[in-house]
Amino acid sequence: MAVKIIRCPSCGEEIEITDLYEGVEIQCSLCNSIMVYQEGRLLLLDTNEEYELDDLESYEEDMFDEYSEFEDEDDYYYEDEY
Repeated sequence: MAVKIIRCPSCGEEIEITDLYEGVEIQCSLCNSIMVYQEGRLLLLDTNEEYELDDLESYEEDMFDEYSEFEDEDDYYYEDEY
């Protein structure tokens, strides 16, 4: 079971974190970036940038928010058939 699902700050790939403790190394399977969890933040070893864990958290429903404006069938545009 995943503790959290985040997006890699380098490439955007989803990463499933199963263990979250001080000093754990997390590696992206796509770009091979390595992050270390320390003091509640993720340190990206390639660039020494620090990221808040909540800022990288991935939500599945976020993908569909941009399409929510088209939920009603009345919002769609249909061309008349000739």
